[in-house]
Amino acid sequence: MNGATNTLVAQLWTTLTVTALLVLAAGELAVQYTDDPHALVLCRFAFLGLCICIAPSFKLREWALAAFALLLAAGLLLQEDGSADIWFALDRAAFFAGFIYLVTLLKEAAERSPSVLELGTYLTKQPTGRRYFSLAFGGHIMGVLLNFGAISLLTPLIQRGARNADDAQQVENLEQQQLSALIRGFAWMIMWSPTALTQAVLYTSFPGADLGTVIPLGIGFSLLMIFIGRVDDRIRWRNVTMTQTTPIPELPRNSAIRFSTICAVLIVSTLIVMAMADVSAAIALMLVAPIVMTAWVFEQNLAGHFGDAIAATSKTLKNILNDTAASQGRVAVTLGCAGFIGEAAARLAPIDLLANYLTVLDVPEWAFLIAIPIIITLCGQIALSPLIVVVFLSSIFNQLPHLPADPSLLIFAMGAGWALSMTASPNASATLLISGVTGIAPTTLTWKWNGAYALACFTVFSIAFVILAQ
Repeated sequence: MNGATNTLVAQLWTTLTVTALLVLAAGELAVQYTDDPHALVLCRFAFLGLCICIAPSFKLREWALAAFALLLAAGLLLQEDGSADIWFALDRAAFFAGFIYLVTLLKEAAERSPSVLELGTYLTKQPTGRRYFSLAFGGHIMGVLLNFGAISLLTPLIQRGARNADDAQQVENLEQQQLSALIRGFAWMIMWSPTALTQAVLYTSFPGADLGTVIPLGIGFSLLMIFIGRVDDRIRWRNVTMTQTTPIPELPRNSAIRFSTICAVLIVSTLIVMAMADVSAAIALMLVAPIVMTAWVFEQNLAGHFGDAIAATSKTLKNILNDTAASQGRVAVTLGCAGFIGEAAARLAPIDLLANYLTVLDVPEWAFLIAIPIIITLCGQIALSPLIVVVFLSSIFNQLPHLPADPSLLIFAMGAGWALSMTASPNASATLLISGVTGIAPTTLTWKWNGAYALACFTVFSIAFVILAQ
């Protein structure tokens, strides 16, 4: 009897979580595309309801974020008109939660795709000469659709292939080379990809930014940093011979075509929505992602009768919603709380004092831009997520009488700092995910394996900031 009761309670709780997620997602779409004030209120309550649904599965990190958010809310209540600031911070929290839920639905379709698995296996079994670029660019491109799912997919494949080596030292060398390539490729994706939370945060924080400036800069420097990683890779392993005993597979052409088609559909659809609705890439993607996900799932089930494919697709979508409710909900709550903390902390900060301080110092624009990645990366060393720091800084800058730098360059600098923290901070999400799968210490993945690389990238960015700020 107790078992049946527990099962019923679990099903009810899952249903409530799914309902909260769907209401939040639909509400955010209504807010972004219709400016309906009633939808804004609905999103606030949906996010709070989601927090209640996910609370029983909170771990230490979620409890710490929730407690910090409540403390900041209490601090705002003590200020004049503090309740308005709380509502604003809650709106940001709901937006981040809704965005990450809608966009990561793509990951669920990708993880069920045989084509993605075939491509992942192909990438991890390349010969030594192509191994770095295969994994760096593979992690970079697959990250656009899978986000952290690219890490979850490729890391076990890398470890499985590396452990076929002849001795323990060879295994360790192969893991270091390939996992470093994956981190380096994946990290820079967030500087330009519309599926990355970075873009949703920054473009909505600085509406005056020029998309035509930021995206080319992001793509160009992403490529440059990946090539710098290859230089470091060649220097580091120049006197070490590494071989893998696994056979080199042929390119799965059909899988590559399918994956490329999905990428093309996603990009073109996003551009069409951007043009028709006059919204940013992040907002357009919130609408496009669940549609593309549904079409992708349908394509995976389109093996026979059309009606059977519809039924199979409906069943798969239902399973996705139910099976991922807890994990997706936890991610949404975590990022929502981080967004709330960043906004609330900025509202409590002494803006007048900071503005006077910057005026007295008369900090050059290039020096200000250089300082941003330093702050984001250093905060990452003490477990402050880049999201919290970036939201905090963005809100601070927007409250100043004048922006301290060109908004496009501010987005570029914050994106650079966010990406750098993923290679230099042992508390970055990607690092913790790889560490959990492989058992390799986060400090080894970052400080030991990628510390010098991150320093080289920061040096290049510093030179770029000096040039771009002229």
